[in-house]
Amino acid sequence: MSASGVNYWAVLVGAAVYFIFGALWYSKGVFGNAWMKGIGKTKEQLEAGYSPWKLVWAFIGSLLAAYGMARILSWIPGATLSTGIMLSVLAGIFFILVPISIHDVMEVRPCKLTAINVFYHMIGFVLIGIIIGAWR
Repeated sequence: MSASGVNYWAVLVGAAVYFIFGALWYSKGVFGNAWMKGIGKTKEQLEAGYSPWKLVWAFIGSLLAAYGMARILSWIPGATLSTGIMLSVLAGIFFILVPISIHDVMEVRPCKLTAINVFYHMIGFVLIGIIIGAWR
């Protein structure tokens, strides 16, 4: 824990778990094929546009999400594991479900694609909330 109330090790672990969870979630054996169908791309098209910088940006985003969760939890006196879970569920509903749904409705994206993307982030946030909330 640092003087700011943020446990940077928990942030790093939370970010890594969120990032790895994404690799599993979007893998061929889980939702990868449905996701590719939803975005209208083939594996070959995605591979042609591959850049390691996309993964770097994804990990930076994971770090920012974990840090944000840790920062908010540091402002809540006596925050615990249950606080972390509750905060992450609320953040998932209000800051993930709502904006992604609005975005996808306007772009006429398939509901299945919206569900795949929304639930990845919502579950990822809960994983971060569990780690940050428990590791205080």
